[in-house]
Amino acid sequence: MNRIFLDFGRFVLDAELFDTIISRKFAHHLPYQVNLMHWGNEFYGSIGKDLGEENPVPDIPLGGIAYTNQGNYVCFFFGQRPAWAVEYIGQILDDQWEKLVADPVQTLVEIRLK
Repeated sequence: MNRIFLDFGRFVLDAELFDTIISRKFAHHLPYQVNLMHWGNEFYGSIGKDLGEENPVPDIPLGGIAYTNQGNYVCFFFGQRPAWAVEYIGQILDDQWEKLVADPVQTLVEIRLK
């Protein structure tokens, strides 16, 4: 697993990427600067790279990090169900995802290796 930082500017979250094909492709292109959009209890934005598809799932747990090649989006879930099946590629550690609930106005995230 790769440990990563999610730097939202006002706070930084620790996360890990799983050992999957899509997660490894995602890690290979780090770092990313992603302009975020907000939908319910989810942030998402394009990484500008099509990483393909491996094993999309319909549900992502709280604090889950996902990728979808429909828009080449990385997604951060903190209570929202995906609009379609996505690749579950990582997890925000512990309950740090709760900072997204407490401060749901985010427009940019930098994703980098720890």
